[in-house]
Amino acid sequence: MKKILFVTFLFILITLLAPKNVFAQGNSPIQKYLLGKVEKIVEEQTIFQDQEQFYTQKVQIKRLDNNQEVSVDVGTQYQPLNDNQRLRTGSTVILAEQKIADDSLQIVVVDIYRAPTFYWLLGLFFVLVIIVARWQGLLSIIGMLVSLLVLTTFIVPHILSGDDPILIAMIGSAVIAALSIYLCHGWSIKSHLALLSILTVLAAVALLSKISVSAAQVVGLGSEEAYYLQFGSTSKINLQGLLLAGILLGALGVLDDICIAQIAIVFELKALKKDINIAELYARALDIGRDHVASLVNTLILAYAGANLPLFILFTINKQVPMWVTLNSEIILEEVIRTLTGSIGLVLAVPLSTLVAALVVERLSEKTLKSLDHHSNQHSH
Repeated sequence: MKKILFVTFLFILITLLAPKNVFAQGNSPIQKYLLGKVEKIVEEQTIFQDQEQFYTQKVQIKRLDNNQEVSVDVGTQYQPLNDNQRLRTGSTVILAEQKIADDSLQIVVVDIYRAPTFYWLLGLFFVLVIIVARWQGLLSIIGMLVSLLVLTTFIVPHILSGDDPILIAMIGSAVIAALSIYLCHGWSIKSHLALLSILTVLAAVALLSKISVSAAQVVGLGSEEAYYLQFGSTSKINLQGLLLAGILLGALGVLDDICIAQIAIVFELKALKKDINIAELYARALDIGRDHVASLVNTLILAYAGANLPLFILFTINKQVPMWVTLNSEIILEEVIRTLTGSIGLVLAVPLSTLVAALVVERLSEKTLKSLDHHSNQHSH
């Protein structure tokens, strides 16, 4: 009950603090979106470009809102479809109903409807988490959903309203960290120490990121999405601050696991060997933590390469530009700073959380340690 009240209080607080005027933007959509099903491929033309086949299609689609059948052209001579983009009979697509110059309505195909894949994958993930982790798994899912709500109702609205992105990200990260830790791991000394460690590391990451971004003169335009934020109602957003905010949120995702794991290791070692001194306790726990760091280094490069594989290929085949010039480009350097500053924070979290836990557990009485161990066992069940 305490957990539920705590989460409810924090969520109401951040909702009240969210700027309401942001949500009023763009309430009058220019076009209406709906679903349709491809009934028939009326016509298909093949276009050859660089010895590759591309296509344009005329398809007959039944709108799923009123069962009306419409004929739609998909692909053009200048933007043809590749084989994977071709529509097939029975495919479900997203349509847009939009006004054209003479105020008449035109139906266009926006995209293939892929959401069902997302739904069943998400459902499978939730089911497996609950089966494996049981009650704690359910709490972690709730924590994840609440974190998304914090992101959408507090962090994003404040950034859109022109507030300092890194300040908002720090506040939002603190709220998300508190919600996830206390909801999943309970109100305990371990949770308090984990939250303290996470906030300390985030502050260090924020400082290091700020110094690195300023020194490299990175302005936050390393992605196409950031480029478009310069215009219109989003032009007041601080793009450099937005980059720093993204670094903090990215680091937060792994800090929870690392800090909780290291603190739990310290408490377990102390419970197994009551007379262990603080130096040995710290050294033994840190030995285990080094395995986290060692596996993290290889994981980071593979995660970056996997997420940006098309970019790797483009830079690899471009032999006209030297490698040092490529590495100097903002699109690369921005990701390097994002990855390395966040990773430095994750590496620092291991000795920091271990030291904090060792200092605290050394001062706890044997009776307190037993009660903590008993509470931990009950919580896991």
